[in-house]
Amino acid sequence: MKPFCLTIAGSDPTSSAGIQADIRTFDRCGVHPFSAITAITYQNATEFVGYKSLSDDLGNQLDSILGSYPVKYVKIGMIPDVKALDIIVENVKKYELIAVLDPVSVSSAGARISSEGLELEIERDLFPHLKILTPNVNEASFYTNSDLFNRHETDIEELKNAAKILVKKLHIEGKHPKEEKGVVIKSAGTTIDKVFDLVCIGRNGEREENFDFRTYTKPKLSLKGNIHGTGCVFSSAITGFLAKGYPISIAIEKAEAFFDSRFQKFIELPNEGMILDLTLSEQNIEVINQIKEVYNYISKSKKFSILIPEVRMNISGSLQSATTQEDIAAIEGRITLINGYPQASGEIKFGVSDHTARLILSAKEYDKSINFVTNLKYNPDWIKAIQDNTDLDLQEIIRENQPLEIKKKEFSTMQWLIKESVERSGKIPDIIWDKGAMGKEPIIRLFGKNSKNMIEKLEKIITAIEKQ
Repeated sequence: MKPFCLTIAGSDPTSSAGIQADIRTFDRCGVHPFSAITAITYQNATEFVGYKSLSDDLGNQLDSILGSYPVKYVKIGMIPDVKALDIIVENVKKYELIAVLDPVSVSSAGARISSEGLELEIERDLFPHLKILTPNVNEASFYTNSDLFNRHETDIEELKNAAKILVKKLHIEGKHPKEEKGVVIKSAGTTIDKVFDLVCIGRNGEREENFDFRTYTKPKLSLKGNIHGTGCVFSSAITGFLAKGYPISIAIEKAEAFFDSRFQKFIELPNEGMILDLTLSEQNIEVINQIKEVYNYISKSKKFSILIPEVRMNISGSLQSATTQEDIAAIEGRITLINGYPQASGEIKFGVSDHTARLILSAKEYDKSINFVTNLKYNPDWIKAIQDNTDLDLQEIIRENQPLEIKKKEFSTMQWLIKESVERSGKIPDIIWDKGAMGKEPIIRLFGKNSKNMIEKLEKIITAIEKQ
């Protein structure tokens, strides 16, 4: 099932913060967004005029979503008043939601977006039910009753102590002692030319070894004006990656990478306003268009339906510089058969592929020009036909030869498959195929450089098969 995420936050007319930014981020992370609006705000990127609380309607919004759909992950943003807080806490507890809170009480323009003094009630009532808290330095200072401003790398122990205080506030004493919870203090401190986030992941207890720390650095920027919505994007990215099944540490790591890939890419607005550019880059759009080109080619003809394996087909394409699965696009839900024609089950998005993405990443370690892969149905007669009637280079991999330690190690099979093939032939062949193994369907994997290259190879394959 596709991962779901819920955002509970205020509505931002600029679409660069609040509900709108959360929805856009969830989508970019490959999860489906649900939303419940806590308030309507009157603001732009540089000025906050006011807001209207929707707490009277919040319960009905949450009932309609949580009572109908298996949502387990929620990002919480703007909480305008006590009534909204009570409803949120009630639903987090009732549905045992895994919650990430961006504890924003003051907008980036400097105006309050919640009732005066609500922070203490949020700390008392909501903190113990959170999985992750993402305060900025201002918010971290408030909740730890300390001054964390203008801290440098030499002050790391002071920052760590503050982070530990915050993690402890997320735990209910005596309950789930081994449960991990995390805090990310955004822009916690600086080095000579960089700023860093401090991550603390802790388990219930007082011993030092129960806390793990990590820092993520990014360059200092001298920017004039206000950057709107960065906290919303970061916290919703963490929630999205949690929903995709990653543990806390990896979800935060991936959210940091997601944020960094968009940081410094601003849309500049009048009056010195800036917002993160969450639109797809030209390179991303080009990859999506190339996948569409391959898909359109096979979906128009019933003859390609025979190539769809039991696990269904996918077409994955990557950015030339791909280093993570988020750099690789694919068809969400894969390609199935409808009325005899290959039919996509979802849209083409980045970050939604798994084993095909790992195939491309592994192939790129040996050949940077490999950007595409698709999985095809195996038939021994087809292998012979392709060998006899095309110039494609084929390589068989025998799964039974896979070392036991590789079989046991999660996500390592694709890397082994590519490495084994390269060691045999000295390159990435056009096709790597195997006869399957216990619980594993036999598969033909077709590699290519671009859409034109993939279409040419698919045409050769189907023509060879038809000649049998």
